[in-house]
Amino acid sequence: MTTNVKQAFANWLEQVFLKWQAEKGKRASLLEFAEYIGYSRPLISMWLGGQRLPAEDGIKRLADLFGLEIYDVIQLPRPNPYLQRINQVFGNLSPEHQQKLAEDAEYYEVNSHERISKISKRRKTTSN
Repeated sequence: MTTNVKQAFANWLEQVFLKWQAEKGKRASLLEFAEYIGYSRPLISMWLGGQRLPAEDGIKRLADLFGLEIYDVIQLPRPNPYLQRINQVFGNLSPEHQQKLAEDAEYYEVNSHERISKISKRRKTTSN
């Protein structure tokens, strides 16, 4: 990632830290903030200094705590909400239902390509 993205993230995180302090109703230390989000103070300092970006699991954790805006800030696509819902329940499904869900997804994917292909063929025939 570029330096601009690291700096944008650092600015965003600083605003999040200040907002978090305001919600607590008192000044809080960076150590308290680090403990709240589950990372070390030195790592948070590197993030705030624009030296590093969080790894994928850190991005997800920050998004869970502070919102999906983080994806925009670091120029990554936001997670698909439908896929997130499937991931949340997938482990609770029986193996048979997991397999059925996977087969259904493949079925829809194959059929959507066939539908698009048929539409394209129809357009070519009607435009000639």
